[in-house]
Amino acid sequence: MSPNKISPALILMACFLFWQIIEQFLSALTWGHDSFQMTECLINYSGGFVRRGLAGSVAMMVSNWLGMQANQLVVLSGFFFYFLLLGWLLIKATRVFPAVLILSCVIMGFPAYQDCIVRKDCLGLLLFLACLKVEAGHLPRVGAFLVINLLAAAAILVHEAFAFYALPALVICGARDCESFSPRVLIRRTLVLLPSIGCFLTTTYFHGTPQIADEVNKSWLPLWKMIDPAKAGLEHPSGAIQALGWTSQEGIGPGMNLLTSGFYQPTVWILLFALSFTIIVLFTNRGANHDAFHTMKEKIRIAALLIMQFIFISPLFVLGHDYGRWLFFWAASALILHTTQRQTPRCVELFVAQGFGNVKASHYIQKIRARDWYLLFFGIPVCWNIPSFLIASPLARHSQFLWSWLRLH
Repeated sequence: MSPNKISPALILMACFLFWQIIEQFLSALTWGHDSFQMTECLINYSGGFVRRGLAGSVAMMVSNWLGMQANQLVVLSGFFFYFLLLGWLLIKATRVFPAVLILSCVIMGFPAYQDCIVRKDCLGLLLFLACLKVEAGHLPRVGAFLVINLLAAAAILVHEAFAFYALPALVICGARDCESFSPRVLIRRTLVLLPSIGCFLTTTYFHGTPQIADEVNKSWLPLWKMIDPAKAGLEHPSGAIQALGWTSQEGIGPGMNLLTSGFYQPTVWILLFALSFTIIVLFTNRGANHDAFHTMKEKIRIAALLIMQFIFISPLFVLGHDYGRWLFFWAASALILHTTQRQTPRCVELFVAQGFGNVKASHYIQKIRARDWYLLFFGIPVCWNIPSFLIASPLARHSQFLWSWLRLH
């Protein structure tokens, strides 16, 4: 099958995704004081410098300038960034990665099915892509240095997770057929990013206080009353704004609780990441007009990038418990790196190639063909009970909705 052939499963996937996007858009217009999505986007510098404050400060300034509600501005911006990233992947990445994979819950389906489009994840990934483009462009070295650090610093001030999935990749994953990996190259590329690293350390130190959280919440009190006038307790911070006042222990606590909650939840997440890894490798270069050697080479390259990106984001599993979002950062950033012709050090690819050979990966890949309809059954559950697993996939979720509608009518 051609990687871009339009199959019934691809049409279904696109229809399901579009349906989910429309549903989330209409819902997002009502999000306010208690919504983690909305409050994360509206953190600002009203109480002083604090992590994640850039986007909210810009939203407040533009909202006052245009006379537009800040929540509506944030929703429109979130969906714009989502469609921009989705469009770029569909135009540029489908040479290697089928459209059905990009639309699935493994990649761009995740923000739609998990109500994450309004968060700043797609903006961070787009800024990462911009850094890669500037690095590979024709700007003078000093100009590229300034622009890359400006973009990276802006991304870190929007959300510090950028420092995990982007900064190490900018240091270690070089352009294809470009510089060889060596300690000297590693040191030079790290020195280039020192301003961005300094920005990340600053956001780590000024991570927030209860007083700052109160001031940020007060700055949006008129908006909260406009969105939901009957809501009680609007004068007290909630959602991501409240989290600014957490101690380090409170911030690390939810992630550590999940990791130490027993056998079940850590095992589920390990299996989900392993399954996502398998799906991405299986669908890579599917049906392309290349020989088996070239196809396996591409699979090894994306597998190496996925392994490296997983190592880079691994601290996030302790620092937070939004594991589904970490999976999205991991998978989407690896596809961006591959599409922009980046690769891991040669030793990592050789390690992956040896591992593939030991487990006879090529034999299993030939036996388990990458079929579009597989992805209709893959989803990431919101909760960890059996019903949540059963309705997590696009097909099951929309089948449940259709069944409920038929029963009512």
